[in-house]
Amino acid sequence: MVTLEGQDLKEAKKYIKKAAEVSEKSICAVSKIGAVLTKNGKIIGEGFNGPSEKACSPCLFSLINKDVKTELCFAMHAEERAILDALEKGHDPKGATLYSTYVKNGNFFSTEDSFCAHCSRMFLESEIKEVVIPSKEEFVSYDVNEFYDLSFDKFIQKKYIM
Repeated sequence: MVTLEGQDLKEAKKYIKKAAEVSEKSICAVSKIGAVLTKNGKIIGEGFNGPSEKACSPCLFSLINKDVKTELCFAMHAEERAILDALEKGHDPKGATLYSTYVKNGNFFSTEDSFCAHCSRMFLESEIKEVVIPSKEEFVSYDVNEFYDLSFDKFIQKKYIM
């Protein structure tokens, strides 16, 4: 993990702000998450969490035990949607940076759920270079392999079921 400073911090704030804007497209009743995928200083993909066209009714996540990870939810993850968006637009995500954030009451933040085994596998498969998230009062960057390891550790610690 690297705490971002200088130009990297300025860039992270810009892209996290954009991810927060994208999250507003989400119709998820539980949380709003946004993600943008960048390469060579340009946004190549955007994504928000939730079902494609209509709300999940009833919301499966709200019906299950809160100790169970969101992989059981039928909604698409924002990060997953950003990768698909890039591919649909003809962009190769290899070497790209993914910026992701949760949004609540107009503020963006990160939680321990930022480390997602499902998304980590997608990052590895698409050869994304790094993942940037807000963390407490700073912005941090994770090498995709480090992010994967942390996601796996969280998965094991919480005894999540997929």
